[in-house]
Amino acid sequence: MNQVTPLDLATGVPPLDRRVSYRISRLHGRLNAQAARILSATAGISLSQWRILVMIDAETEISASEIVRLTKIDKAMVSRAIKSLSEAGLVKVVVSKTDQRLHKVRMTDSGRERFMHALPRMLERQKGLVNELDEAEADAFFTILCKLEDAITAMEEGENEVVAEPT
Repeated sequence: MNQVTPLDLATGVPPLDRRVSYRISRLHGRLNAQAARILSATAGISLSQWRILVMIDAETEISASEIVRLTKIDKAMVSRAIKSLSEAGLVKVVVSKTDQRLHKVRMTDSGRERFMHALPRMLERQKGLVNELDEAEADAFFTILCKLEDAITAMEEGENEVVAEPT
């Protein structure tokens, strides 16, 4: 599956299983589907809702714009998830004491209970994934992920640079 065929060498096009975007997309899809099944069964929440609750748990109180910035999740998806969590009584949206324009989201007791119900299973899943790697592989894996994110950032910054016309 990972062999490079003569055609690949001639064209310089790697096979699908050696393309970073394809492999990460495929893995991402499988991880999302698995997490969604676990969350639905253990807590009756969606993956989008879980992601919001995780951010609130990490920060206690957080704005939608901070969630978008930190997670790179689509703004509309974050808004919909917060709205559905609020309607379910799992989060409360509060106006910031320092800036009336800023709305922060915090978990309600019911939201905390639901989050804590799902957390052990999600942590077990994380452990099961990482335990497939030895310590050096896990360190290398997370280092590689950081390098790929850095490469994307560098490419995006390069796309934003204005190239001067030759005089």
